[in-house]
This record gives sequence, structure tokens and C-alpha cells, in this order.
Amino acid sequence: MINITRTSKVPASLQNPEIQNYLDALSDFKEGKIKEKPEPPVAYRNSDVLEEFDKCFFSKCYLTEEKFATAYIMDIDHFIPKSEVPEKRYEWTNLFPAEHNANMVRPRKMPDGGYLNPCEPSDDVEKEILYDVGIYGNHLKFAAKDTSNLKAKNTAELLEKIHNGEEGKPSKEKTKHLRTIIKKRFDEIAMTIIKWQSSKLHKDTQSEFNLSNQLKSLLSRRASFTMLMRSTEIVRQCVPEDFLD
Repeated sequence: MINITRTSKVPASLQNPEIQNYLDALSDFKEGKIKEKPEPPVAYRNSDVLEEFDKCFFSKCYLTEEKFATAYIMDIDHFIPKSEVPEKRYEWTNLFPAEHNANMVRPRKMPDGGYLNPCEPSDDVEKEILYDVGIYGNHLKFAAKDTSNLKAKNTAELLEKIHNGEEGKPSKEKTKHLRTIIKKRFDEIAMTIIKWQSSKLHKDTQSEFNLSNQLKSLLSRRASFTMLMRSTEIVRQCVPEDFLD
């Protein structure tokens, strides 16, 4: 996960007058002023919402950081489940782009303590979670940097489940594709680093320039699996800090 600066611009479709009428009726229902719980009037999955996701989330799943051509391919996840707090069904700050399998794995009930919110400045998902892909890029591990931080602990456990599935359950096979493409990205970065170091050794300035730009792109916040790739020892030991945006 990476920290996200969400645009303050609320998509127009989420400001529909019907939505405000629904929220008012929901409040009346909770206060016992009306007997029937109101039905949501309109969809929250709209083109302007998805287009804003492309801008501020870089077309990436907020949980796995898998990058897509567009957010239209992904599900919309409610960070605070709408089943628990229906008032947040249309709340812009509660909507997140999520790869379908990741969205399905995520529990529909918020755990005690909640999760780290990558759009919340006080929740630093880049520093509060430890990421590891293992020596060969296929052994994914997540942990809370501070085990007393319940939000971080819950988030690390969720990421572990989303990336690795559970032994003896269908989720293990369903997550295999994700692990495969993460390993491919790891191999690509490792090979690029080796070529870049070789170009430096042989004073091939053109290749060094080209490969350094490739590395910056592969490790960018806009790229797939940013935090997992930046956590690898080969990147930590060999890639200069100024290559990372």
C-alpha cells in the first residue's frame, strides 16, 4: 500500500439531490420518524468516480497496488462497510478502487481497531507496515512495524490474506495469479538493476541513462507493487534514494 492524496473534488454524481434525500430519510428512520428503511436511490459506481480514482490512485488497487489500464476494471470498496454504516454508502472519502479478488477477500465487517487508511495523513501505510517478497520474490510477508498498533496489525493481517490466501482453501489458488505477477515484477527489477550496474562498470553512459530511467519508472509510486518492490534487499542496497519519487 502507498499513501494517497485523495482529490478534494467530490464527483458530481455523489452530490445528486436524491442522495441527500436518501440520507435525510435514513436519519429519520434511525430516529424512528419513519417505519420503513429507505432504499438507496442511485448507483455510486459512476464514470466520474472511476476517473477520479485513475487520477489520485494511479489506476491501482489500494490494497494490492496492482496497476490496471483504468479503474473501470476494478470494484469499488467501501473502507467503512456500507452494511455497518449505510450513511457512508455515497461518501467520497469512503470509496476506494479494489481488484475484484482483493475486494471479495476483505471482510465485510471492520475489525476492532479498524484498518490503516492510506488517504488519512495520520495513517502512514508506507512506514507502519513492513513488506517483504522473500529472496526470490515469491514469498510475500506483511507485518506491523509496531505490534501494539492495532490498526497496523489488522492491516498487515489483511494484506497477508489478500496476497497469500489461506492454506487448504480456494483463496490459496485464487491469489496465485497475484503472486505470479509480483514475482515477474521482482525479476524484471532485479535484472534491470544488474544491467544498470554493469553499464556503470563499463562506463556505457547511454545505457546507464536509459536503465536508470527504467528503474525510476519501475519503482515509481505510479507503478505496480511499489512498496513490495522498494522493500526488497536488492533495491534497498543498490538503488539510490533519489531514484524513488
